[in-house]
Amino acid sequence: MSKTIRATAPCRADLAGGTLDIWPLGILHPGAITVNVALPVKVVLDLSDGAQKGVVEHRPPGCQWRTLGFRDAATDLTAAICFHLAPHGGLRVDVVEQAPMGSGLGGSSTYGIALARASAEIAGQVLTDDQVVRLVQNLEARLLGTPTGCQDHWAAVRGGVQALHLGPGGNRLERLDVDQSWLKSRITVFFTGITHHSGMVNWQVIRRRLEGDPTTTQALHSITEAAGLCRQALLSAKTDAVTGALHHEWTARRRLAPEICPPELTHLESEALNAGALAFKACGAGGGGSILIWHEPDAADSVAKALLNATPEGILFPRGVASNGCTVKMLH
Repeated sequence: MSKTIRATAPCRADLAGGTLDIWPLGILHPGAITVNVALPVKVVLDLSDGAQKGVVEHRPPGCQWRTLGFRDAATDLTAAICFHLAPHGGLRVDVVEQAPMGSGLGGSSTYGIALARASAEIAGQVLTDDQVVRLVQNLEARLLGTPTGCQDHWAAVRGGVQALHLGPGGNRLERLDVDQSWLKSRITVFFTGITHHSGMVNWQVIRRRLEGDPTTTQALHSITEAAGLCRQALLSAKTDAVTGALHHEWTARRRLAPEICPPELTHLESEALNAGALAFKACGAGGGGSILIWHEPDAADSVAKALLNATPEGILFPRGVASNGCTVKMLH
């Protein structure tokens, strides 16, 4: 009789220091950290071992089943993870819930973590948190052909509010002791529906920094400063200090590449600020996807209304913090 396992993992919104988690950028900027928060925006999938040997069957939400073979592992994340952990295949991946494609919330990496955890469980393998992060991160880098970050993976694995310290001796994850109700009332995350290409933008930044471009180098230095300020402001629960850190971060981030803040995002920023927002930034690589708005609690509704009026096709994500990371349970 086949087994079915359900894996659930949270996506994230980065508050400050995104991009620095892509090696070797964090190493080039001493004191670099990435600060993010896990969201109640989840990947949920059911994995069973009822497929034919040698294949993996995969069904995204609302789509038809598709069949993957071992050769697909070179181009497809589902195949890459499943065949790595279960070389003989025979798995069925039914994705129940997933963040919108291109949302900028680390959805594909979160999916990878959930799938790897479930696949390891079915294959009888025990992976540490560090092992599962490295596995998914490295398989993504192989598929994309470019370096990848790890903040998405750690948010999916551990949940909560995190500061990922990036140093030459390895990364260190710090779980920030932040009042979640205080944070929940001050953050709005909104999917703009604007298509963006994070890999392309990130590679431009990496290449320019390695070539010593002064504008890129200074911008990443400022982002490093902003992330440190953001961490301290969150620990102190100082709304004004968080406002300043996010403004500092977004000002520096826009200098990395013109694609990060297209006119559509500039318009949404203006609408949000006019509705009472204190700070605005794009999530992930920017250029579209999702945006994070920082505001006082009494401005939450007006900000949400302004964003939906400006972008009716957008999606207002549920507010809150996902305290727990990836969970795996046996359904039958």
